[in-house]
Amino acid sequence: MVKMALVMVLAVVVAGGCASTPKGPTDLELVMRQIENFKMALLAKDIDKVLASVSETFYHPEVGDKAAARDIMKQGIDSGFTDGGLVDLTNMQVKIEKETATAYPIVASAAPGSVTVGLTLKKEKAKDGLLGWYITEINVEGI
Repeated sequence: MVKMALVMVLAVVVAGGCASTPKGPTDLELVMRQIENFKMALLAKDIDKVLASVSETFYHPEVGDKAAARDIMKQGIDSGFTDGGLVDLTNMQVKIEKETATAYPIVASAAPGSVTVGLTLKKEKAKDGLLGWYITEINVEGI
């Protein structure tokens, strides 16, 4: 009887040790999801969703902070600069080093022409306290 109980306990321990809990998405999958969300929001001209992918610490020397970026995006949409817009991720390569990811080249085009974009994302906590990958830099070539 004791022997049988010992075998049962060992069986449970071994089975429990072998069973693995499902793992969440990888950093690469999370970065790709954030870039895809950014792309879809841009194409939908949904500024709030675009900015949901952008870090609160975002700053660009020619644009300013996140609030200034909102104003510039609104002006661009209102002026028709995004009409017929496309975002091509086909040749994009993502590199992740610790808490920083870069994505390049992203080709964005619309009625006025096309540009090549590079994104830098950092793993950080958002206002809501959730840890995720957020865009901290946007570099545009071809303007």
